[in-house]
Amino acid sequence: MMNLIKPTLALLVCVGTWSAFGETLPNMVFLMTDDQGWGDVGYNGHPKIKTPHLDEMAESGLRFDRFYAGASVCSPTRATCLTGRSNWRVSINDPSRADEEHLPQEEITLPEALKERGYATGHFGKWHLGGFDEKMAQGPVHVMPPWKAGFEECFSTFNVLVTHDPYARIGKHGIEGSYWHNGRNIPFEEGQKDPTLCGDDAAIVMNKAIPFIREQAKTKKPFLAVVWFHNVHTPLGKNPELMKQYADCSVKEQIYYSNITAVDTQVGALRKALRELGIADNTMVWFTSDNGPNLKGKKEVMSGKAQGGKFTYTPLGSTGAYRGWKRFLYEGGILMPGILEWPARVKKPFSTDLPAVTSDYFPTALAAAGIPLPDDRDYDGINLLPLIDGKMKERKGIGFHCRGMDAWIEKKYKIIRISSKKEEKNTWELYDLLKDPYEENDLAKKFPAVVERMNQEFTVWATSVQADEQKVLKKYHSSKTKKKKSK
Repeated sequence: MMNLIKPTLALLVCVGTWSAFGETLPNMVFLMTDDQGWGDVGYNGHPKIKTPHLDEMAESGLRFDRFYAGASVCSPTRATCLTGRSNWRVSINDPSRADEEHLPQEEITLPEALKERGYATGHFGKWHLGGFDEKMAQGPVHVMPPWKAGFEECFSTFNVLVTHDPYARIGKHGIEGSYWHNGRNIPFEEGQKDPTLCGDDAAIVMNKAIPFIREQAKTKKPFLAVVWFHNVHTPLGKNPELMKQYADCSVKEQIYYSNITAVDTQVGALRKALRELGIADNTMVWFTSDNGPNLKGKKEVMSGKAQGGKFTYTPLGSTGAYRGWKRFLYEGGILMPGILEWPARVKKPFSTDLPAVTSDYFPTALAAAGIPLPDDRDYDGINLLPLIDGKMKERKGIGFHCRGMDAWIEKKYKIIRISSKKEEKNTWELYDLLKDPYEENDLAKKFPAVVERMNQEFTVWATSVQADEQKVLKKYHSSKTKKKKSK
């Protein structure tokens, strides 16, 4: 796929260990959980969940108070992480079935770009951006595993799997839904006998990532490690040891909370390993989630003291006081925990309320490695290095399109609408997120001029995005194109 990068980029990227800033190239680790809500961490005010390592990261690094997933469900957000481009551009607007869609081959992925700079690249955990082989994808069209998207070392699954003892039984996706190592699907019988594939899934995944990191540190080679945990997407396994920490909670709470703590424990293992290897200072470690919690309505609601007493949580996840949850573009569906720990660059801890989004990962990583953005395509994310350096005060608006909803978010205002129903196509809601972060007061009728301005900005963006989407639909989804024309 790298032959798709323009020659100008290849000429400007020289293999080596030095960045454009005259410093050693930074290592990069991108951690992401699945279905973890904004409120599902201790540092955001959850009164029960124990996340000491994430809390320490938030206290010692850069805490993003307004960090957004690129979409309200998993596959679309993952596409934005790897490309720096909206999920709408690549026509991934829903969770991806292996035989329905994939990350297009024409996209330049983060590992592909960094490999040109001499980086070792590894993916560990959930993928969900294309089938792993022709059997899974029911043909060659939608085959796009991580090892075809620029990752050299892969210990990956197509989608979700049970988060404790994953080889105790075959899940709903069959044996193909279990772990794959560098293109090889690990058989059921082999997985049952392998002690490294037993117990806590978060530990299994991290125990594959850390040796990869250790090997690069030994050879002094810069690396990219993308670690996408399966927690806390169902089916959730029961970790007896971690559940003991929540003995005073209901069983439902014990299962969910312990699965969050399982991730936190492995974040601690990673941070310890980086320090023992002497590479923590020059390693950027990012943490977020792919979308809000899978609540399907808030039930068994409990209250906490955070957010002026408006913080709420349930046994299956928390958005704090924010409106909505997974599948919605209200804040509860896309506002995530967001942390960057990078001691060499973030020398003093601070927080920011400037909006950032997962599509910013790609341009920020390339800038840190001294790689220019390819100029043959449009990017929706921006380089956050000026923000990291304390020099960014404003940014352009951020566009969203997912699961039949649209949104355009600025630092102050947000417009949002349901776009899948014709009668509501032009009905924007308007919220002042600085005064009304919980989206309780629709100001659209009060400030029509603001709505019109933001609608125009969204329309310009959407026109560009849809032009790219049409190219994808024409090449890979001819049936979808026909359906659109017939409507």
